[in-house]
Amino acid sequence: MKYYIQRELNEYGPYTLADLQRYIGQGSILMTDLTRSEGMTDWVPVSQVIGNIPVPVAAVPAQMPGTPNVYGGTVYTGAPMYGGQTVTPFAGGPVPPDFHWALVLVISLVTCGLFYCVWLIVEAAYVRKIRQDSKGLLLVILSLVASFVGFSFAGVAGARNDGSPLGALLLLSSLVLLFVGLFQMQGDLEDYYNIQEPIHLQLNGVMTFFFGVFYFQHHFSRISEWKRSGVLQPQG
Repeated sequence: MKYYIQRELNEYGPYTLADLQRYIGQGSILMTDLTRSEGMTDWVPVSQVIGNIPVPVAAVPAQMPGTPNVYGGTVYTGAPMYGGQTVTPFAGGPVPPDFHWALVLVISLVTCGLFYCVWLIVEAAYVRKIRQDSKGLLLVILSLVASFVGFSFAGVAGARNDGSPLGALLLLSSLVLLFVGLFQMQGDLEDYYNIQEPIHLQLNGVMTFFFGVFYFQHHFSRISEWKRSGVLQPQG
């Protein structure tokens, strides 16, 4: 049987009974937290589910500052600093590409989109680095190839005035691949930064659709700054 945990109106899980025991032993779940099983509609204290079942002793000190917890967040320590919170970065965690999103935009405009393509590959490669099963990089490369070939066919068709739809179909395919790749990257980033380095990253689908590369870079710069200073700025 699987159980869900509720804290501050947020729901987490599902977890097995063994998971609950382990997280209670670590101090990540409290006996006073609310829980329900998959077949229950009402929330009850965890203590009613655990009862007299022995809880294993934690192997590490519970809830040390800056360590991840079961709720997909990080235990914060220190007072707010410049609108952010002091958070101990994950030891050994990779540093994302750090380049201000506005510079990415300006250089992309100056280079007629060439730099946009390059930086998109850079971002997708970073996502592949932290999530080796990510398909984002492959989808991005396929999108760029389809776009290049599509423009080539469209140019030839225009020169010959033969009205071939192949170029348009390839360009449409490149857009579909691009958006699928962007949302693949979004999901991979949220998974990594809510599990491996749990900073409770929440990305907006609308922003990803309209501003993908620049939106991701905003968060990459924020995470990179956190890696250097230990201060995690609000997601904005």
